Amino acid sequence: MIVEPFTCVAEGLTLRGTVSRPAGSGPFPGVVLQHGFSGQRMENGRLFVDLARRLAAEGFAVLAWDRAGHGESDGEFFDTSIVRDVRHAQEVLAAFGARADVDAEDLHLVGYSLGAVVSITTAAAGTCPVRSVVLWSSASIVAEDVKSGHVLGKPISQLDEQGFIDMNGQRLGPAIVEHALAFDPYEAAAPYAGPVLLVHGTADFVPTRCAARYAEVLADAQVDLVQDADHGWSTVPHRDHLLTVTTSHVTRHRRRPSTAVPS
Repeated sequence: MIVEPFTCVAEGLTLRGTVSRPAGSGPFPGVVLQHGFSGQRMENGRLFVDLARRLAAEGFAVLAWDRAGHGESDGEFFDTSIVRDVRHAQEVLAAFGARADVDAEDLHLVGYSLGAVVSITTAAAGTCPVRSVVLWSSASIVAEDVKSGHVLGKPISQLDEQGFIDMNGQRLGPAIVEHALAFDPYEAAAPYAGPVLLVHGTADFVPTRCAARYAEVLADAQVDLVQDADHGWSTVPHRDHLLTVTTSHVTRHRRRPSTAVPS
């Protein structure tokens, strides 16, 4: 397996990531991974690293990238918003698909938590064709939370009191609130007609009804409810299940057989 850096400039910000791919010249089907809110491209316990290795072994080129204000990418966490993340994700997907070693007609998305919302919204936007999507622990409840006066349990009133929301030691600004108030995640996702797998734990703090609601509005969606799994997929059996069903879904929906050369 080859591991190499990736960069893309969006709205003047350099977004940084890592491409994991088989040896050889390809072109390989591509998978883009979207991390969760306030996370980074490796995810907890290197969850995205493990997934990238599995997918590369199946013949995929896999991009994990840090959204603006996260990980090693430019920008400030303060300016985070779903709408901006989706705009940037479209730019990243286009840049990844333009690589000589990636098949631009065989692109797939995997998103975790808020990254799941970004992924399905990006796929629905249609700026680049997306053959399949996998959503882990889809945190579409963020729009409801904002309307109730909170962001992940933190009161929005902090914006008036101190100019930012204290999000686990990082300053979060008003953009995420302003945009979430006008954002309907299900309406934004509905135009996507490709196959979608929603994997959600029954012990997740994000209610399973979020996955069920996505399944109602999407044309070709399957929900995999995993008994007692939490939001972070923090046991070995739950994580193994998550990686296995994700790899199976993406592999099943790729456009053509693997062109991977053993590394």
